[in-house]
Amino acid sequence: MNAGRVDVHHHAILPAIAQLMREHGATFTLPWSLPQTWQVLADNRIDVALVSNPIPAGLFDSVEVAARFNRAANEAVAELVAAHPGRFGLLAALPMPYVDAALDEVAYAFDTLRADGVVLIAHAGDSYLGAPIYDPLLAELNRRRAVVLVHPMTLPGGPVDGVPPVLADFLLDTTRAAISLIWTGALDRYPDISFVLAHGGGFLPYAASRVAALGEAFYDVPAAQVRSALGRFHYDLALTAPSGLPSLLAAVGPDRILYGTDWSAAPEPVVAAGGRAIDRQLAALDPAARAAIERDNALRLFPRLRLTR
Repeated sequence: MNAGRVDVHHHAILPAIAQLMREHGATFTLPWSLPQTWQVLADNRIDVALVSNPIPAGLFDSVEVAARFNRAANEAVAELVAAHPGRFGLLAALPMPYVDAALDEVAYAFDTLRADGVVLIAHAGDSYLGAPIYDPLLAELNRRRAVVLVHPMTLPGGPVDGVPPVLADFLLDTTRAAISLIWTGALDRYPDISFVLAHGGGFLPYAASRVAALGEAFYDVPAAQVRSALGRFHYDLALTAPSGLPSLLAAVGPDRILYGTDWSAAPEPVVAAGGRAIDRQLAALDPAARAAIERDNALRLFPRLRLTR
């Protein structure tokens, strides 16, 4: 494999998925085309993109509909991966919060579609990922030593006037999911899951000192446990540089950081600007650290990618 980047936070709303969304009442779909995606990959020196399409739990009114939608969406992405081996991977979506259906989709995604991992939304309803309802799902993902991208949605209760969810709520949603995994002990019970927190971990790296100090003072969660947990997550850089990367490097160091773009949720100029900011900030690191962030950390998480280039 050459020195190109591995993008671990990449969306592809294929035509079949866009049609599914329209059929289920989605008010919009992300603009996407394969030719434009090839251009984004080339312009940003990306060799491989792990495609994840997190699906809002509130889009469906029954477990059967949720299961069919997630299955069809995953199969559409698997077709893209099969058509372009070595350029794309699949992080399969699961029908949250329906744990039995999610377990069925885990088996199908890994055993039939050969998924590289899964994407989990940070919460469904009022239940974040550390909630007991998700223990059977996390146990199975732990058994499979799965990579799990934790992706945010609008907060429980919905948006408030004057605060666009993508500017604040999404970051807090990821932060809440991470704290839930720490506070409930799920991170310790399922040590073989590799959790990747989207968008640099939300607010977590910036607030790490506060979480550690007040967790111990108010909730009897040892500060050392919080600090250890911070170093067990992985963090993607989608929409994080330049402002968030210094906090992330201070909190965890380069061995836990992964390159990501958020294409096609983020428009092409935003992806390009983020890539330039990452280049400027990584220039201060040694070559091994830069290579780790841009590709080597991802190749350790997704060893299949080494074999398909």
